[in-house]
Amino acid sequence: MSSVNFDPYTQNLTFRHANGTPFNVTVELLRDDWYQYSLQTCINYAAQLGASIAVFIILMLLTRPEKRGSSVFFLNSGALLLNISRLLCNIIYFRTDFVGPYQWFSGDQSRTPASAYANSILGVVFLTLLIVCIEVSLVLQVQVVCANLRRRYRTILVYVSLLVALTPIGFRMAYMVKNCMTIMKAISPDQLHWLESATNIVLTISICFFSTVFIIKLGLAIYHRRRLGVRDFGPMKVIFIMGCQTLIVPALFSTMQYAVDVPQLASNVITLVTISLPLSSIWAGITLRQSSTRSSTSRGALWDRLALTSSMKSKQTTITSSTAIIDVSNKPSTFCYADQPSGQSQHDLRHGPGISVERDITVHSYHRDEPKV
Repeated sequence: MSSVNFDPYTQNLTFRHANGTPFNVTVELLRDDWYQYSLQTCINYAAQLGASIAVFIILMLLTRPEKRGSSVFFLNSGALLLNISRLLCNIIYFRTDFVGPYQWFSGDQSRTPASAYANSILGVVFLTLLIVCIEVSLVLQVQVVCANLRRRYRTILVYVSLLVALTPIGFRMAYMVKNCMTIMKAISPDQLHWLESATNIVLTISICFFSTVFIIKLGLAIYHRRRLGVRDFGPMKVIFIMGCQTLIVPALFSTMQYAVDVPQLASNVITLVTISLPLSSIWAGITLRQSSTRSSTSRGALWDRLALTSSMKSKQTTITSSTAIIDVSNKPSTFCYADQPSGQSQHDLRHGPGISVERDITVHSYHRDEPKV
């Protein structure tokens, strides 16, 4: 070979199998198929891991104690923990012997320890459990949002939601079993691409379905509240915004994986949904507390004004009563209207302003010269 035509960046590297048979790997293939793929995938997983840990810490700090016993809190926190565990297993995978350069290109996994197999299988199982938690959480939240529907419509929605949730769970469990079998046999999972693609599609449809239910129900509620004059930024608008995000962003990532060659782009769909569910609950809870604080402050100011007005009125009544007592005490004698003629009574009522109080009073008449009975 002439040194003038030699390109070192496209040269072949020669490896040998255990039986001594040689095989060639180009530098370009070594760089793109092994090095770049591993690097980009680890960066993707590390970013998802950091976001999941941050949201989990925020969820623990900002959730009120009385809300930590709810089923939605357990599902959301459990989903975050499962996602963290899944991502850790996926990152550890690139530190095992599965990804050694010789093992990667030759397919010889005879010296791969059992711990590497266990780590890969755990990652697959964690992802299946994560999808179960997400679907159950979505079903529960849809039932809460649509609790004021008629019984017939609510029952139909329950059955449809269960069908939509169980479909991706079933596909994922089938893919989990097949994937674990390929891991244990240390063979290529290329024959499972159709099942993986079908699982991603039905999962995306499921997420879009529940997000659409959120958006329609909450959008109608917000519209009716605006017609009634309620225009504050409350929990309904928060969940509406997060529902739009959960509908658009995962669907966008799920579609992009078929058009853009980015390693493990479908993994972002699961992480985005896992993060969005607790974030919407946290944001809605904070907005509700802020609204309650403003409402209680305004009620307190109103109560203070009412109390001040009542105090001023009571002072005026006390002054008026004291004046009336003084005026009565200055009179030479006290008369009862029952002893006076009707004309004189009417004549006295015409003079000057006075206070007329209607009472249910029983009057006993008696003569002055007779003893009281």
